[in-house]
Amino acid sequence: MDQTGHLAHLKARGTTFAAVSRAPYPKILPFKARMGWTVPWYSSDASDFNLDFEVTLLYEGKLVERPGVSCFLRDRDRVFHAYSAYERGLDGLGSTTSLLDLTALGRQEEWEEPQECASALGTPVGSERIRYHDEYDE
Repeated sequence: MDQTGHLAHLKARGTTFAAVSRAPYPKILPFKARMGWTVPWYSSDASDFNLDFEVTLLYEGKLVERPGVSCFLRDRDRVFHAYSAYERGLDGLGSTTSLLDLTALGRQEEWEEPQECASALGTPVGSERIRYHDEYDE
C-alpha cells in the first residue's frame, strides 16, 4: 500500500479504493496506524469475501493468502465484479492511472467508450476537476 497514489485523484473520477484483509480489526488498526496509512481498510473476518474472490485459497488442507485486487462497478443498488488480478499481476499497480485502467469505466477520458461516462461520471482530459490532491473539496 506504500505505493498507492493519493486517493483524491480516484475520488475525483467517482472511483473508490479500499483494502480488505481477512484479519480482524484489532490486528488491522494498529498496523494501519503504525504504517501511517489513511486508505479505508475493512475486515472480511467471519465472511467468505476473500474466498469468493480467490485471494484466500484452500491449499493442501490449509487456508493460504495471496495478494490480489478486485474491481467492482456499482450501478445504484447493484454491484458487479468486473476484474481481479493476483500476485505478479499486481506488479505494475500503484499509480492513480494504473488503478483506473483496471476499472470498468477506465480513466473516463473523452475518447473512451462509452463516451457519456467522460462527462457524466468522470473527469475529461484537461478538466478543471483534476487538481493537486490538497485542492479537492471534501
